[in-house]
Amino acid sequence: MDKNVSVLKRTPIAFAGNQAQFQPFFKLEHWRIDVDGREDDHIIWRRGDFVLPVAMTEQGYVVLVREAKKAVEQVLYGLPAGAVKKGESPIDAAIREVRQETGFIALPEHAKLVGMFYNSPDKSTERQFIVLLEKAVNSGVQDLDQGEDVFGVLTLPLPEALTKMEIGLHRLALHEVRR
Repeated sequence: MDKNVSVLKRTPIAFAGNQAQFQPFFKLEHWRIDVDGREDDHIIWRRGDFVLPVAMTEQGYVVLVREAKKAVEQVLYGLPAGAVKKGESPIDAAIREVRQETGFIALPEHAKLVGMFYNSPDKSTERQFIVLLEKAVNSGVQDLDQGEDVFGVLTLPLPEALTKMEIGLHRLALHEVRR
């Protein structure tokens, strides 16, 4: 039997002091929610759509980045990934992110949307799109966004890429394209 879920009220949570500068990036809201007649309060992080591109070379190697992940204070292997901009399709965002972070170029005719999932649906509105980009070619020219700390780009066979991967969502994306 289906249950009804509805948001009764959304109230923005404002950052104060020095943290106010983060307001454009971290939109928190207090939601009053009704779940089948039972009301409850939640703090929700309003986020947009993101892409997890799996770029593969003609030889079947996966393109990975070594990137600083500040919250865990480590440099980890991962996929080039990022936000889908307003008016942009997940495929276009995947092609852009791969080019910017790795210098690899992929064409839309070699791109395929593999799937979509919610990252943390109890706490965030964020959706993740897995996009397979085949026949990616290295142009050697990165165009990193400010704040992106990429310390290397490498290509590995898919089984080896899976053993290096320490970011759960990125590992999921590799498993999904492997099917």
